[in-house]
Amino acid sequence: MDRILIVEDDFAMLETCAQVLARAGFEVRTAGSGREALEVLQASAFDVVLTDLRMPEVSGLDVLRAAKHSDPETVVILITAFPTVDTAVEALKQGAADYLLKPFSTEQLRDAVRQALDKRRAKEEYGFLRSQARRAFTPGGLIGRSEAMLRLFDELRKAAAVDAGVLLVGESGTGKELAARCIHESSARAGRPFVALNCAAIPETLLEGEMFGHEAGAFTDARKSRAGLLEQANGGTLLLDELCEMTPPLQAKLLRALEEGKVRRVGGSDPIEFDVRFIASTNRDVRRELREQRLRADLYYRIAVIEIHVPPLRERKEDVPLLAAHFLEEYSRAYGRTFEGFTRAATDCLTRYDWPGNVRELRNTIERAVTYGKGPLVEVEDLPAAVQAAGQEEDEVDFHRWKERTLERLEKEFLTRALRENDGNVTHTARALGIHRSTLQRMMRKHGISGGS
Repeated sequence: MDRILIVEDDFAMLETCAQVLARAGFEVRTAGSGREALEVLQASAFDVVLTDLRMPEVSGLDVLRAAKHSDPETVVILITAFPTVDTAVEALKQGAADYLLKPFSTEQLRDAVRQALDKRRAKEEYGFLRSQARRAFTPGGLIGRSEAMLRLFDELRKAAAVDAGVLLVGESGTGKELAARCIHESSARAGRPFVALNCAAIPETLLEGEMFGHEAGAFTDARKSRAGLLEQANGGTLLLDELCEMTPPLQAKLLRALEEGKVRRVGGSDPIEFDVRFIASTNRDVRRELREQRLRADLYYRIAVIEIHVPPLRERKEDVPLLAAHFLEEYSRAYGRTFEGFTRAATDCLTRYDWPGNVRELRNTIERAVTYGKGPLVEVEDLPAAVQAAGQEEDEVDFHRWKERTLERLEKEFLTRALRENDGNVTHTARALGIHRSTLQRMMRKHGISGGS
């Protein structure tokens, strides 16, 4: 339950505000003067401070400064019947969340408090998600905390421990190249070349020379010799992205090079030895490609010693808020914008949507929101129409049940583990997570985690 301190020297106004907010489900404490409020703030912490601006001796601005000194994350709302530009600017500089102009309705009072709290929660959740994202990184840059991704990380670690060929299978945009980089950077070949070749992006007539290299004069415009990617990747890893786009004749040449450990440049005759680990990826149905002979079985069995499925984003929706926070931080920095998180409605839209374009589509969506949005929070209106429509589906009860069961469980597990790593010390844990101590304490209360020191 959120705790609110109401500071007002008009007793009738003080009682009315207290009754309205108590009926709205808040825990309310009152102070009849600014001086009394300073004493209360020294002894207790509050989520919201609602204070009159004009009071004798100790003003609302004095209460604002004291509340922010006690806890920078406290939401402070000022009440006044005499607004001025100078006062408003000073209040915003000091960190006031909102102004309420007298007279105001009970509905305006409730809305002001709820909206201010929603903004703070969004900001805190964003900071917490960024902290989780930093800890959820793999060496190759994959991010995830879902069961599907934990299984993937385990498979990638096992693949990194040996030097066998790997085939990564998954839809477009799932992060297959990042998975390949993770294997490389976790293996004994880390620190050596990692070379990626997109077989779908290079015309067939150029692909052979790109892969095997060529000698001077091998074809028109070949004025000097050039090492192919097999030579450039020597000692390291070569990723053949979208392997099934390679023609069967070229697959046969690749197979021969693999089996011999030697490459002959186009237009050359001397074999050149190479030592490369092969990783291939495809978004095709491998079994169908084999049946229809678009993928050579002998090459498949040579490369796919280990086959790993990279899950689509719709199968790991609990990772969507984590990824969204990571991309929001990345693009806010890239575009010089200030964003503090997502509204709850925007997060619901992002989590409900099925993401046919997977992580690539989510990245694009967040970049678009940063360029279009006004901030400081990403709103539903900043998202593409298809993502917005996902938030209007009528499975509200089932969705929120899933959200509580899955997302909040992961959040609680992360908090518990972080506290354990810091021997239960709240201050050290908050510092390690990069969040304010009061934010951590609020999240601990939310999840019923008993406090340490």
